[in-house]
Amino acid sequence: MKIFYIFEIKPLARLGWLVIFLLGMAGASAQTLLPLPEPPTIHWPEPEPERWTQEDLTLEQRFETARKETLAAYQEAMNTCKAMHPSEQADCTKEAKAQLELELAQLKAKARFGFEPN
Repeated sequence: MKIFYIFEIKPLARLGWLVIFLLGMAGASAQTLLPLPEPPTIHWPEPEPERWTQEDLTLEQRFETARKETLAAYQEAMNTCKAMHPSEQADCTKEAKAQLELELAQLKAKARFGFEPN
């Protein structure tokens, strides 16, 4: 097997290799001249309000928070019921109302006997 050195190749072939080499280098340098894309902007979430991070210290505060959570769950259930087919809305509303009354009754019973609302 014979190894060809660049000087042994015919002059026209040498010119072809030179052109290919120079075009390759020009393409490589053209890629480095392209502008970089803009860095993505980061949208940080808004900080939480302090009332979300403040712990309920007293038993009354814990019961009030539990009551608010119960009413929020009822509101979510009612929104789900509104999205249902009209024939199913009445049953869904009754179930949501019954669940609300049950949870509020349980909170009142716990408050009456001094238990934690969890």
